[in-house]
Amino acid sequence: MRIGWILMLGLCVVLWAFAQSGQAPRSGAKGSSQKDDGRIPIAQAAQELEKKFAVKILVDPGLTARVNPPQAETLERALDELVRQVSGVVWRKVYTNKVLGEEPQPERVINAVRALLNIDLGGVLVVDQRANTLNSFVANYPLTPGFEQGLEQMQPPFSAKPLYVILEPRPRALTELKGTRLEQFAKAQQQLLELLARMTPEERAQALRAGFQMWMNADPELRYQMMFEGLRMSFEWWQSLPPDQQQQMMEMGRKWFEQYFGGGDGMP
Repeated sequence: MRIGWILMLGLCVVLWAFAQSGQAPRSGAKGSSQKDDGRIPIAQAAQELEKKFAVKILVDPGLTARVNPPQAETLERALDELVRQVSGVVWRKVYTNKVLGEEPQPERVINAVRALLNIDLGGVLVVDQRANTLNSFVANYPLTPGFEQGLEQMQPPFSAKPLYVILEPRPRALTELKGTRLEQFAKAQQQLLELLARMTPEERAQALRAGFQMWMNADPELRYQMMFEGLRMSFEWWQSLPPDQQQQMMEMGRKWFEQYFGGGDGMP
């Protein structure tokens, strides 16, 4: 039976996505507690603040984290409470130029705010000599009292009604893969693990199901080689373990088998 357990552990290594994808439906109590723990998507929490304080809040579409609804009595404190729950996320109060009959597109506003937050210079002036126009940026400019009252008198005028933007200033985009194919594969795997770690349990389960389906749709020869290499590495890894760790892994494999396939009669 020990060989059987080793084979099963090898299959766990190869079909880890399948094992993970089965957790959601088979652990109903745990899954329901995750959904009923009071947390909601950050975009939904922002919508509730919009209704409560009668303001416009834009949330970066890339943010999918779940948060506890803020309980603060003021908008600024509620936004602080909201973004504090998600690492690397901030909120900013934004004023846009006033254009009669037009509303700024949320995506353009979010992209503009992110671009400004990522400018490393303290200030810059960009002049188009032919058009006789100027684009300017000044970082950390002191905010004067009564700032909002003068916005509509500026040239060009700005809307005195602010937008509130929630975003991650430096989103962790997948970097360009360079090097040999083996190096590219290693980098891609590392990026995949980092992305999975940032997902909610629900998102992770969906992603792993999709990954397993892609594996099932892959070329059969590729799948067979992956299974063979996975089993071979599992045997080598098993032989490198001390007896006590082998026993622990066998116990873990037995519990996993009973959880997903039931029974366990006749097993040591």
